[in-house]
Amino acid sequence: MRWITGIGIGLVVLSGCGSGSRSSVTLPQGCIEGPGPVLKALAKAPGPVAIDGTSISGCFSRNSTGDDEQILGTNLLSAAQQLGDRAHAGNATAALQLGYLVGAAERGAKRTGAAPELIRRLHAEAAVPSATRTAYARGHNAGSSQG
Repeated sequence: MRWITGIGIGLVVLSGCGSGSRSSVTLPQGCIEGPGPVLKALAKAPGPVAIDGTSISGCFSRNSTGDDEQILGTNLLSAAQQLGDRAHAGNATAALQLGYLVGAAERGAKRTGAAPELIRRLHAEAAVPSATRTAYARGHNAGSSQG
């Protein structure tokens, strides 16, 4: 089922390519370059995490275009799905990173009043097993306060 989601995410991202649409002027470039930069940056959690110098919550902007929001959401959700899969397999580091991602996204969405559907979907990915809940909570606290 995840591969179907991955194909859908890829199509959403590719749908903006080559269409003549302008590039983002409201979101930092690192925030819309795919899930790779997000996952790479999360390796620093629970310490401060930055994607090309921008916090995850800083990727949310009141002035962003609908296209930017969709790309950002796709990137964050894809990263959350990858981390969630690892957390479900018992990887506490992945659970901590997932918690940080969700906390930081909540912080950015709260600040801008945007993305309630994205936050709902991130929460769905964040249902980690009891063995990794402590790590998830530690990451969530860090992401909520500094993400």
